[in-house]
Amino acid sequence: MKRIFVCLVLLLAALSASGQETGNRIYGNSGYYQQPKREPQANSGTLGANTTGFAIEASILTNLKPDAFVAVFGVNAEAPAALDSNDKVNLKITQFTRQLSPLGITGGDLFVDFIRQNRVYDYSVSSNRAVENFTGFETKKTVAVRYRNRELFEPIVRAAASVQVFDLVKVDYIVTDFEKVRATLFDEAVKVIKSKEARYLKSLGVSLTPIGLANEKYDVSYPSQAYQRYQAFETGQGYASNGSSVVQRKASTFFYDPFDAGRFDVVLAPMGIEPAVQFTLYLRMQYQPRTTGEG
Repeated sequence: MKRIFVCLVLLLAALSASGQETGNRIYGNSGYYQQPKREPQANSGTLGANTTGFAIEASILTNLKPDAFVAVFGVNAEAPAALDSNDKVNLKITQFTRQLSPLGITGGDLFVDFIRQNRVYDYSVSSNRAVENFTGFETKKTVAVRYRNRELFEPIVRAAASVQVFDLVKVDYIVTDFEKVRATLFDEAVKVIKSKEARYLKSLGVSLTPIGLANEKYDVSYPSQAYQRYQAFETGQGYASNGSSVVQRKASTFFYDPFDAGRFDVVLAPMGIEPAVQFTLYLRMQYQPRTTGEG
């Protein structure tokens, strides 16, 4: 009964995640343990590179909708014999893939990965003594499902649940053209640096000569890395009839917490209502004061 309850909890968690897919790996995210949020490198505000030189910084952000998604489901089964446990897993996977066919997901959009096959032990307790007993084998595999229409997420989860596959491990967001994204970010960063250089000269009379790049750092953040844990601050409190205190548990959940757009010089594509893949570039250019007679 306990195992069935856990499976139902995982299923309900997956179904409630429509539109903001993460998968159960979120429980391993740093946000779950309330560690500091990961942040990209952005402008430091320090323009004095050294005693004689200067620097101009540019930080660019863009938010992209993915070209595709890959949902990974965990499938496992136990049996007294190794072959039987493997056959049970294969049967579930076959049933699952058949359920996906009407959704247009077939062939190259599916991949089965053999994770492991291990012995399973249990304990028998007699009086105050526990004895370990070999009970069989467990086979574990994952099924990766690629889809391009975000609306297919919930039908995929329902198809998995219909064949007793409850463990949604993760959902990856796929962006295919990294080279184009990086080129766009770089071009925009160059514009920002040249604009600042011209503005310093016009407004402050600061004339600078470029001498080289000091820093060029790209970064990317996927939605699965950006969820943070939230727990309600207040809680109710009651008292049992014997006078002992009974404290109700606080509700907790996760929320999508993307990079703060205010930290960047330019945001090419603003964040919408749904999670996106966030690409950033930090560019720092070294300068020295222009001496008299320089063009």
